[in-house]
Amino acid sequence: MKSSGKVIGGTICLALALLLGVLNFVLPPENLMFTVGDANMPWIPPLLLGIVGVVLLVMAGAKETAVVAQPVEETTHDPEKAALNKRMEGIAWGCFLIMLGGFMFIPDTVVAKGVWSIGIGAIMLGLNLARYLNHIKMSGFTTFLGILSVLSGIFELFTAQSYDGALLLIILGAYLLLKPWFEKQKLFGPAEQS
Repeated sequence: MKSSGKVIGGTICLALALLLGVLNFVLPPENLMFTVGDANMPWIPPLLLGIVGVVLLVMAGAKETAVVAQPVEETTHDPEKAALNKRMEGIAWGCFLIMLGGFMFIPDTVVAKGVWSIGIGAIMLGLNLARYLNHIKMSGFTTFLGILSVLSGIFELFTAQSYDGALLLIILGAYLLLKPWFEKQKLFGPAEQS
């Protein structure tokens, strides 16, 4: 994400956090619902949005100073790695569609829903592991979705509840915090620039 996108995203997150914070003070507690387990905790979304907004704004400011200090690196295009990546993506998409079809075809009484989420996450993480082992840049998007899917499936298996929204926010926040390290390691990006 470019620094202007981070500034816009950070500003939007902070504005939403402010709006939700004001609504928490103005409206009665029963009008704003954000349940964690059996408890209503409407203060969690403004807090998380505020943290994400601040992190995005700080990262935008840090990125601008880093760009001035560092020389621009040349990127190389490797057609063999691009072709290998395309084959691996095709295999992963095929496995994903088979898993999705199995989920629709087999009843929940035979296989629990959490197993399907874990399987789909394993496919996405397996694709990125294969990329990493072949020295191809991984996809941050499918890594993010793979981790989310595996954790969601594990929680769904053991608690019989879905925590997709909470896990989404936690993993997104962790990714934003670790993004400078990922960029330094050059693990994520287009496969053609490996």
